[in-house]
Amino acid sequence: MPKTLLFDTWGTLVDNYSIADVIEPYVFESHTAQKISEDWRFQHKWAMFYLTLCDSFVPHPGLNEACLRWALDLHHVELSDEAIKDINAQYHKLRAYPDVVGALKALKEQGLTIKIIANPTKKMIEDHSKFAGTRPYIDEIISSGEEAKAFKPSPKVYQLGIERAGCPKEDILWVTSHFWEAVGAVRQGLRVAWTNRARQPPLKIGIKPTYTTKNLQELADILTAEQERKQ
Repeated sequence: MPKTLLFDTWGTLVDNYSIADVIEPYVFESHTAQKISEDWRFQHKWAMFYLTLCDSFVPHPGLNEACLRWALDLHHVELSDEAIKDINAQYHKLRAYPDVVGALKALKEQGLTIKIIANPTKKMIEDHSKFAGTRPYIDEIISSGEEAKAFKPSPKVYQLGIERAGCPKEDILWVTSHFWEAVGAVRQGLRVAWTNRARQPPLKIGIKPTYTTKNLQELADILTAEQERKQ
């Protein structure tokens, strides 16, 4: 039974694509706003991957703005610098997935410690956690970008999490909705919960998460049942 859960947040606790609500007033069309949000996030993930792979680092929120500008260029949308900076400044307006707040509450009721370790700055994580309503359930926020100067799935990020978990490594459960992040955690010898919201098939490369669930509430229910069996 784990004692500390180390959570990803973007795409695990909060929905990055909900930023389309912020984009729509600038592009006047919901479908275009949604496509921009999807490509913004696509470039976002890949930029963090290849920067880390080549041992380089571009901190948020500057990287976030560069990826927004790329997505706008991709869709041939021209906005003023003022509008772009305003959209980027509102990136904290990310909704929690419907099951998240209830699941976090259930996990806290089990006496578990919940920490976020994620790529954005600590302020960015604080702001979107408050907006999404998840902040009351989080014991600590750790910015891997600021502290490790690296993005997931760099081993530096997982080692930072291990150091800051406040418990032995075997009592940590790493929680993410991203299979590639789960792979990195398994490679560092961590137990992993893969919240497979997108219902993606696992890549068959010999990596198996400890738990695979459809949503976070399912994970909370599994851990509750495990705790009850041990009592």
